[in-house]
Amino acid sequence: MDMEIGSQHFGHQHPVVFKDVLSDQTKEAICLRCGEMVFSSSFSCMECEFYLHKKCAEAPSKIDHPFHRNHPLVLLPEPSYKRCFCNFCGKTCEKSVYHCSCKLDFHIKCALFSLNMAEKKLEELKHITIKVPLLFTEDNNKELEKLDCFMCWEPLLESMYFSLDCGFNLHKKCVELPHEIKYPFHKRHPLILQFNVDQFSCKICLQKPSGKGFVYSCSPCRFSVHIKCAEFPPILNLPCHRNHPLFLHVKREGRSCHACRKNPSFMTCEETQQNKFYRCSSCTFGLHLECALPPLTIKENIHKHPFSLFWRQVSFICDACGLEGKFVSYICSTCNLLVHKKCISLPPIIRIPRHKHPIFHKYFLQGHQFKDCDCRLCDGRVEIEYGSYSCFNCKFVVHVKCALEKKGWYKEVDPKDIDRKLAIVPKMSTNPIDCVIEKNDDGEMTKIKHFSHEHNLILSKNLIEEHCDGASLMDKYCDGCVLPISNPFYYCSECDFLLHKSCAKSPKREQLWFHICQRFLILRMGCIFRCDLCQSESNGFSYMCKKCDVHYCLYCATRNYRIKHQAHKHRLFFDRNHKGRCSACNVSVRGLFKCKSCDAFNLHVDCLRLPLTAWHKCDEHRLALTYEEVNKYSEYQFCDICEEKRDSRKWFYHCATCDISAHSYCALGRYPFIKPGSIYNELKDHPHPLTFVRKIFSGPRCDKCFQPCRDLVLECADSSCDYVVHWDCVKPAYLRSEKTARPKTETGEIVEDTSEGSSCIILVQSFANFSFQYFLLL
Repeated sequence: MDMEIGSQHFGHQHPVVFKDVLSDQTKEAICLRCGEMVFSSSFSCMECEFYLHKKCAEAPSKIDHPFHRNHPLVLLPEPSYKRCFCNFCGKTCEKSVYHCSCKLDFHIKCALFSLNMAEKKLEELKHITIKVPLLFTEDNNKELEKLDCFMCWEPLLESMYFSLDCGFNLHKKCVELPHEIKYPFHKRHPLILQFNVDQFSCKICLQKPSGKGFVYSCSPCRFSVHIKCAEFPPILNLPCHRNHPLFLHVKREGRSCHACRKNPSFMTCEETQQNKFYRCSSCTFGLHLECALPPLTIKENIHKHPFSLFWRQVSFICDACGLEGKFVSYICSTCNLLVHKKCISLPPIIRIPRHKHPIFHKYFLQGHQFKDCDCRLCDGRVEIEYGSYSCFNCKFVVHVKCALEKKGWYKEVDPKDIDRKLAIVPKMSTNPIDCVIEKNDDGEMTKIKHFSHEHNLILSKNLIEEHCDGASLMDKYCDGCVLPISNPFYYCSECDFLLHKSCAKSPKREQLWFHICQRFLILRMGCIFRCDLCQSESNGFSYMCKKCDVHYCLYCATRNYRIKHQAHKHRLFFDRNHKGRCSACNVSVRGLFKCKSCDAFNLHVDCLRLPLTAWHKCDEHRLALTYEEVNKYSEYQFCDICEEKRDSRKWFYHCATCDISAHSYCALGRYPFIKPGSIYNELKDHPHPLTFVRKIFSGPRCDKCFQPCRDLVLECADSSCDYVVHWDCVKPAYLRSEKTARPKTETGEIVEDTSEGSSCIILVQSFANFSFQYFLLL
């Protein structure tokens, strides 16, 4: 039926026509008030594209809403500010809105629907299907799991809900909420169900108002609680504490929860909902709200059966993680599993940096398949009769707690993608040797073409013996790791390029056990960088992560988390949580290579970088890294280079033939891993190439600071030019910071005072692989 109506009511210049059913249109009909498609009864203009839903056209200009009693809601043709969101559904408002100066805005349909709810006129919901989350599995998809109820803004799947066909996300229980309640913690006045205006924080959980959904509130008293918080019973009688009832306490408690052992006074609201705490008035027993009111059943897709709540009065060992639990547990009677609530949702497959393959969660392992059951993260024993993460093919196993210690240190793997991820192969070849030119009778490569150098390289095993006087080896360093050259190694017959045999085998692409992002790192050369692990400046080979913009020197990159060091008889294992004193530098740090067998030896990541031997012009022989004081008399414990006293607790370099000893930083210099004789072409202030040179004694004055040149300097390679400059004066800005953080590795450390009972403050300034310490007397 068509009926022509005057246009003044709708603010339109032409007459409008009411139609029960929209006739066939070649273009889509959009309501100018709500912006949605028009399919049913509507008002439209015959001369232009003007459409209004019947409900939108008849919407009152002002609403006295029961859920907002302070002010009326006024209909505006458009939002009063650019970014406007509906306080009921949370979606953007672009057309007409109902507005209140209390920062409330609603779509027309949201305002009218909530008005009908307030007046108990719910004809729209009478024929809508009510769904039970555990029964309607066809809706249990990822999109549905993300939806929240428009009233309480809790997950929609937590309770029975109306089908989404109604156009709103609503729990059945929320629609049926009483408009007024008597609340035990606010007995003065009843609490009124109201829109969640951005004014008062919830008195139970202390969360700030979000401006979405509903709350129970008393405006005169400025008292407000969330719908979910209002449901918490004031008194509980639980099977785990049968002697006395538990009372809900709103005030912040200093005691810890008897179930999870966490103290609410030291936790964030997101972690434990800090003020929600049930405690016994007769004894010290208390539980967080999450622990006191756990769900009766939990169903996760990672396990084929649901878990049921099982109250315990005694402690238990969780079958999923192997750790102790108390009071609150969940049981799968079919599989005979008893677990923590949080362990029900453990990721089934993850990746961690210390292993190249995905590792799988298993509730138990068989002893004959895993003989080495030490955790590869903490080196502690893994009880294989309880849950752990493992790689069956590599016999790699870790504790659940260690694997999931920090969110950023592991990545969840979708079981559907496991085959594809296992098949990932680097796009480029990882072999650094482009061509093998010659081999000996034993099949050893004696002449190769390495990707890092333009000339062929020849294998040598006897160069050290041929130069027994050591004179020609004073400044011979590997171009890969920049450590003193040693047998066996490759050399170039046309230039001064040297490469340890082990360094020559370093792959072009590699994943490193300590690099958290778990991407392949690219082997680079020909640049000066600062190693993000040991903080050394170097011009040798490095592994670079483009995403994280970090470099790792070849020495650090090729060390495993299990090592054998000449200073100790037992194997060392890197434990990122172990705190102790480094046996080399006597600094107290967190994150050390430790000895599990004797618990008396620790090695700092930086000190692991100390070369076993060093050349210095103060002695004609190699100086050996020495771990224990050779002379027990304190008057002999001096450095023969700087003539200052040495700390007997720290490693040093020593020549047994000449009885010469030196601090590590005196023997090595400030930049031990920048190769002397290498060329530097990046200085724009000078036209000629520059050569790195180490000055032991004061030399000519620096062209920048005019001070005598010592330690690492740059000299002009042109013999006719006498330009010389300190490396410190011209090095690029990205190397000037004294020490960089290690956010991309699991080897972050805490440097602390090394002196017990000391009356001085120690400032640690890191240069290369060692620390200079300055003492300020108090």
